[in-house]
Amino acid sequence: MFMFRRPASLIAAYWSRAIKSTQRILLCAPILIAGLSATPGITYAQEAASLTTPTRSARLLGETVADRPSKYYRFETHAIDSADGKRHYRIQIAIPSTPAPAGGYATLYMLDGNAAIDTIVDQDLEWLSRRHPPVLVAIGYDIPTRNDVVSRAYDYTPPIMADGQIIAQQPVVRGHVGGGADIFLAFIESRIKPLVRSRAGVGDQEYLWGHSYGGLFALHTLLTQPDSFSRYVVGDPSAWWYKGALVREWDAFDKTRAAGKRVAILVGTKPRPDHRPAPSSTPIRMSDGRLLDSHSALREMAAGLLSHAADASYETFSEQGHGGMIRVSLERALLIASEP
Repeated sequence: MFMFRRPASLIAAYWSRAIKSTQRILLCAPILIAGLSATPGITYAQEAASLTTPTRSARLLGETVADRPSKYYRFETHAIDSADGKRHYRIQIAIPSTPAPAGGYATLYMLDGNAAIDTIVDQDLEWLSRRHPPVLVAIGYDIPTRNDVVSRAYDYTPPIMADGQIIAQQPVVRGHVGGGADIFLAFIESRIKPLVRSRAGVGDQEYLWGHSYGGLFALHTLLTQPDSFSRYVVGDPSAWWYKGALVREWDAFDKTRAAGKRVAILVGTKPRPDHRPAPSSTPIRMSDGRLLDSHSALREMAAGLLSHAADASYETFSEQGHGGMIRVSLERALLIASEP
């Protein structure tokens, strides 16, 4: 059952600005935990504004939390190449200073790792240290900018399937070759997860956060190999990609395989300032013939997950555009990853 309500005042610096304008649409009981005595330090407004510019992918990284001493986390940086040598990854692992609990730390894997590390602020690390701090793993690219648009277009998008057969191994969308999502997931499982386990006392609680194409990858993983992670936090996923290929994966998915998984889908619905149509408005044909925009399709997917015993939610943020949802969804991922 859908519930419409105003958000709880959990993340003070964010909600103090947003509570009057944001309508959150929830599919299940509220994820946010009331009564927390500490909140993360939120300074996302300038970040969100910068991400709305056409040059956001080419924005150079400055000093990040990984470059500054912290009494709450210790950072390591590792370089790994893809098997074909075409993509070069920067893996940044943030290990809490507090001793690992008996079952090991939870681990939050963050796609677009350069942008994720550039978005997290020192106050976030302090706030996490007062909860149940997870190990943070930023899976980025070894470049000086926030994003590698060519590499992520390949890594985060799936091959195109029809009737169980691959019909486009390397689909091209907006001039970028895709189709490498399954290869990339295998890379995470075979190279990145073992690295993290060797460097930190982690347990079996592994969570995934992704935004935009990263959100598309997260949902593709849920719909193809759901046991890869136990919790999925998705910000503005690109469900419109390749005429709604994700929806066709949803149609073919055995929904009972998601039982017990926690899936949070967060989308920004603020209109573009230049009135250009957003990609999310591209019509997607559902299995019953209906045409829906990607946000409506995602809402139906979340409702379907919920009806099959997943802890699924869908929320909209009317004051946030696509870029601003990086910070908003990452905040949620940090919250969920630091729960008991």
